[in-house]
Amino acid sequence: MNIGPLNAKILVLVIAGICAGAGAAIILFGSGGPSPPMIENFGAYNITPTSATLRADYDTGFLSYVKIRFGYRENFSETWQYTNWHGVSGSGRLGKTIGSLSPNAHYEFMVFLQHDSSIISSPVKEFETQAIPPAIENLEFTDIAETPAVLTVDYDCGSYPEIDIQFSYEGIGEENNVTDGGTVSGSGVFSENISDLTPAMVYQIQTVIQYDNTLQLGNVEVFQTLPLLGQIGVPNYEAIGTVTAAADGDTIFVWLTWVRKGGVYVGTNETVRFAGGIDAPETTNGDVGGDEAEMFVRDLCPMGSEVLLDLDDGSTHGTGPYRDIYGRLLAVIYTRRDNTWVNVNASLLRWGLEEYPLHNWLAYIGYDSEFSPYEWPPYDNDYPYVL
Repeated sequence: MNIGPLNAKILVLVIAGICAGAGAAIILFGSGGPSPPMIENFGAYNITPTSATLRADYDTGFLSYVKIRFGYRENFSETWQYTNWHGVSGSGRLGKTIGSLSPNAHYEFMVFLQHDSSIISSPVKEFETQAIPPAIENLEFTDIAETPAVLTVDYDCGSYPEIDIQFSYEGIGEENNVTDGGTVSGSGVFSENISDLTPAMVYQIQTVIQYDNTLQLGNVEVFQTLPLLGQIGVPNYEAIGTVTAAADGDTIFVWLTWVRKGGVYVGTNETVRFAGGIDAPETTNGDVGGDEAEMFVRDLCPMGSEVLLDLDDGSTHGTGPYRDIYGRLLAVIYTRRDNTWVNVNASLLRWGLEEYPLHNWLAYIGYDSEFSPYEWPPYDNDYPYVL
């Protein structure tokens, strides 16, 4: 029954609850007497797979001091477990966190109030602990060649009897693919062979698990296939992202989906300035060739296309690693064109020097940089990653 304030005109009978080592106790309060102690508004909060916080509001009434504790048991077990007695006075709220609970289990609990040899108890309430969710980790790639690879991942089904595992993978500029996958139980290692991959391609991959109408995605990882004999391989890269816009002829905006280095984060829309000392004509000033340079970049890096970023480790003049004085990322940008990788910076430089030779395309060549434009066409025509 609920223990509430005594109506001064009604005789209240409070029956003591069950307590370890104590029998039933009865406390009588007559009409017009002082307020009795009470316990109310109790419940279970902050419930995890193995713990919960039990909470109760109390008022000691006419008593100056009482003791309170919680009792709880799992799945209607015959054995109750108890917290230690806690002395209180006046009114307030008492919370006790209990641990070592069983995951995904049903519990009953109640509150006990003791004064001298008398004990009163609250009604029984219930809560359920959370299930331990499945876990996946250590996604790895082995036996990578030009077109095949083997994917493996460690799994633990947690509280669930079985889960479904698949791999979702997507090459730069390609459509997403999902493997057939399989159903597993317990814990172990799941592996799957994939084939028909594109040679010299960068793939982003996630583990996908399904259980109890829940879909869970693992972290994005990256691997690259080997080139065919005589084919140009994958260039160096330290971040991958999706182009959201072109600002002008030497700056684009990229939503990052994978990064290898610190100080740059997945899920951010970065302003990316072309590294290598390049400075395209300004569109805002009406410079000759400014609009054309922007269109050249938009054609190579249209909105929604995926790009690789080789961050400028040699930059020392900006607000932080790989950044310029305005906080923009400095990088060489690679896109996929006609089944090969294209250095957008180098391609822009070669195009610009041919189309607008009077413009100073290397206005920032004096700044420290990892990249030298003199290793690109037209200065070095053996450079492979260029249109």
